[in-house]
Amino acid sequence: MRRGGLLNFVRVKLHHDHESSRDESGRFIFRADAAHQLLAIAQLFDEDRAFAAAERRREKIKGVPLQSMMMKAALLPGYDDNRSLREAAVKAGEWLRNFHQLTAGPTQVFDPQQLLAELQTLCLNCRGEGLDNEAIQMILTGAQNSLAKSRKSISTSAVLKDFTPLSIVVTENGVGVSDYGKMSDQGISLNDAATFLASVEALEKYPFCNRDITGRVQESFLQAYGASGADQAILRVLKMRALLSMFAQGRGVKESAVRKKVMWATVMKRFIQQAASRSLAPAA
Repeated sequence: MRRGGLLNFVRVKLHHDHESSRDESGRFIFRADAAHQLLAIAQLFDEDRAFAAAERRREKIKGVPLQSMMMKAALLPGYDDNRSLREAAVKAGEWLRNFHQLTAGPTQVFDPQQLLAELQTLCLNCRGEGLDNEAIQMILTGAQNSLAKSRKSISTSAVLKDFTPLSIVVTENGVGVSDYGKMSDQGISLNDAATFLASVEALEKYPFCNRDITGRVQESFLQAYGASGADQAILRVLKMRALLSMFAQGRGVKESAVRKKVMWATVMKRFIQQAASRSLAPAA
């Protein structure tokens, strides 16, 4: 469905969701960001892009970023009752699953060797910035083991490219996404999930944000997204690729900020080593 037909579908769907945003018991059901999701799809496929852009601006999401909730849970004892973060992560996983299903494209051949080559290049770049050979070997060996029996094809869809805890807004109705600026009409769907998982795990670079919090969010998200065992094997490698990219990008600060540069390298190097040990270390 394209052009005017899709736009009419979006308008009808938005009206329907507005009229039925609660279930029979009066509780909100998961439709918090239907408008933004559908209008984003309209922008991808419809010629009247101005309509979608204007509607997204008008329908500004009001809520709390998931990342802020995680920071508060880490800093304020008793803030999280062990449910709110899990529920928000579940909603995020459901949202992304629905988005990928709505925009699904044809499956494409999965090339594990290309992914391994990209990972090796990133590792070599990070070695120049202080990542040691032991960590690099652990990453590459673990990635090879994870991809040893990987699937032959992989799902594609529209991809957001910036699906992070900071762009996920938690509202009383569910969750919404605040940034579609980097969205592409086709890509590997799992890349969005990997970006989310890496961004959540990267919060552990702050001493007060512990593994218990990030682990709960990642686990709940994966279950809601519906990642199979084969998906999760690929996701471990895609997540590490995203983390290494963060490490490399983080070094792109002004040379005058030497102290900040050294601190970033030290913290991220230790964090990358810990992440590799958890996700990609060979089984004993």
